[in-house]
Amino acid sequence: MNPDLEALIKAYLAWRECDVSQRPGRQADYDALLEAALRNSPGVSRKVFTQGIRHRAMSFLKAQARPPTLPPQA
Repeated sequence: MNPDLEALIKAYLAWRECDVSQRPGRQADYDALLEAALRNSPGVSRKVFTQGIRHRAMSFLKAQARPPTLPPQA
């Protein structure tokens, strides 16, 4: 995965999962990375790009999750 995209996804997840007291700082981090990504992607709207980040973030979480354990053989 592109390191910039991974950093953006991790910033989105950190913002989404943080305490309310930490939200302004996490939001600023995410917005800064998002603006940089949008500058490098001309012709892509902020809304479409954000939807893509949300989708990729959910895929990223699924990939990071541990696989389910198999039941013991009877």
